[in-house]
Amino acid sequence: MTLGLRLIQFGGRPPRDTRAQTGLDFVVGVGLFLLVLGFLVQFVPGMIAPYSDDAELPVVAERVATQLTEVHLGSSTAPGELDATDTVAFFTGSNPNSLLAELEDDGYSVNVTAEGNVVGAPTNPLTVGETPPQDGSVAVVRRVVSIEGEDVLFTVRVWR
Repeated sequence: MTLGLRLIQFGGRPPRDTRAQTGLDFVVGVGLFLLVLGFLVQFVPGMIAPYSDDAELPVVAERVATQLTEVHLGSSTAPGELDATDTVAFFTGSNPNSLLAELEDDGYSVNVTAEGNVVGAPTNPLTVGETPPQDGSVAVVRRVVSIEGEDVLFTVRVWR
């Protein structure tokens, strides 16, 4: 009953000290809203990114580099040493690699390059595969290997 008398006494409006929201309440609420919105914009794409198609490219490139340098072209006597005969046969196309053919069947494009003093070709890099695109997502893995005692930069590029 007292509240009713106060309402009548002030012309039907509640007194100023019982107001529900102040300017400071509004600023704090908008600030929190903007912080949550900023968090969502910043972190949600990063949580979705591992499931995109391009996220698997570095894994595929690493696998190809490992398979080529350790299994297909690698020397059985020394790790990090490539067999010169197998390497030249791979890059000249006289001994095509089934690993690259499998990747192309899966929709990947691969470029493998060996730069350095590669068995009598010190200035010209040996390369096999397609030319990588200038734009788009290309995963690159580089390894320093040895061919007949000479250091060679072995580069694998993979894209879709």
